[in-house]
Amino acid sequence: MAVRERSEEAAEFAADADVALPDNADNAEKTGKRRLPRFTPRKSRKAPVLPEQNEDAWLDSLEEAPQRTGFSGFRDKIYDSFGGTGRWVVEAWGFLLTTLGRLIAMMVALTLLLLGTGYLMSQSSANRESALDAMLTATEPMSNSAHILYTSLSQADTLATTSFVQPGLQDAESHREYMAAIDEAVIAADDVLRGSVETRVDDSTEVQNHVREIQRLLPQYTGLMERAQANQRTGNPLGVAYMTQASTMMREEMLVSAEEILQLTRAQLGGEMKRLSTLQFGPLSGLLIAVLALLAAQWALWRMFRRRLNRGFLVATAFLLIAVVWVGVSNIAAWHAGTREFEAAAGPFEQLTGARISAQETRTNETLTLLTRRSSEGSPMAATVEEVRDALDAIENEDNAGEVDTARTALSEWRRAHTRMMNALQSGDYERAVDIAASTSDEDSAASAFSLLDDSLTDLISSSREDLRADINDGLSASRAVAPGVMLLVFAAVIAMWFGIRPRMQEYL
Repeated sequence: MAVRERSEEAAEFAADADVALPDNADNAEKTGKRRLPRFTPRKSRKAPVLPEQNEDAWLDSLEEAPQRTGFSGFRDKIYDSFGGTGRWVVEAWGFLLTTLGRLIAMMVALTLLLLGTGYLMSQSSANRESALDAMLTATEPMSNSAHILYTSLSQADTLATTSFVQPGLQDAESHREYMAAIDEAVIAADDVLRGSVETRVDDSTEVQNHVREIQRLLPQYTGLMERAQANQRTGNPLGVAYMTQASTMMREEMLVSAEEILQLTRAQLGGEMKRLSTLQFGPLSGLLIAVLALLAAQWALWRMFRRRLNRGFLVATAFLLIAVVWVGVSNIAAWHAGTREFEAAAGPFEQLTGARISAQETRTNETLTLLTRRSSEGSPMAATVEEVRDALDAIENEDNAGEVDTARTALSEWRRAHTRMMNALQSGDYERAVDIAASTSDEDSAASAFSLLDDSLTDLISSSREDLRADINDGLSASRAVAPGVMLLVFAAVIAMWFGIRPRMQEYL
């Protein structure tokens, strides 16, 4: 019985261990001897999968999306290659296709458009204001210094040559006026040179070359004139030769360079004023496009929500319209100040400057005529009188009527004195001709009449220059505060626009 029980336990153990009993198990049971099964190593095998462990496997196969082919498959591969970025792009694109996504995209686009156009308009206005300020503080003073340089050189030559026909030695007052004219020319040349560096226009190099030429010749001119006056004081007739050589250098070289400088600086001033007075079509059209974009957005909101008006968008549109009107009025005012008023002031100013220089040159020729005792043939007096009259007619208005009458009277007296001088010279009365031309005590002399005419023209030129600067300042005033004002209005429009769309966006949140 014990042997049988042991055999049954071995069989159960073999069944549990999935091991086959040896053939001699029955023999052991029969003989009553207990023999242990022999152990033989076997290859490991996978444990069988129970049916209950694989019941949900078919769900995994259903969740796996089938691979697509064609363009869709190529796009899927690109998305997979970018990892999370590709999925983010797809999700963002899907969000943009929703109503809320379209609203946000529209608002972002409008915000960028408004801020961009406002910035461009603000920068354009700020650059124009800066350029007008530079023209008022650098370009116009440089042009005026060129005018002073020209007239001072001409006046110095006139005073120097006139001193040779005065009775006796040159008086202290005449020499002081001559030295003052030379000093003004030197200072004006430095101002022109400094202004050409500050303005940095295209022809600044040419202006600087002419100024340096004048600065090089001016010591030579003054040296020759001092030598001429020294010979005159000693009674040496060689002084007239030195004076003629110096005057020829002045008129043929120095005054030619000064005239070139004056023309160049005037062209710079006129060109800058014309450029800065044009309408700002580019930035202004940007603001108009922004207004149209706001109107189109309101139409799109009406199509989405069937609500015709949005308060925030209406306020934003009003702000932009105010900015457009402000910029338009500023441009019109700057254009009017830079074209109509500036040209009206610049024309007479140039005429007066040319008339004064012509009068000074005629006075110099008048003096040289006395020194060389030439006849009146070829005298420029008639042309000079006509030029001065035209300039006075162009500048005359209610404010300067008295000064213009004084200049006309002095011009008429100078012409009559010149006629009497030439008649005395032709009749051989040289002393009488010199007295008429150079006497400062006689009110009917050419010297007194010319001095009064030159002073009147100087006052009129100064008044005309003030009108010219006033026109430039008007253009600057029209452009001032436009840049920050437009930017402030644009920011207000953007804020109003977002406040207006906020209730519509809350409907989806």
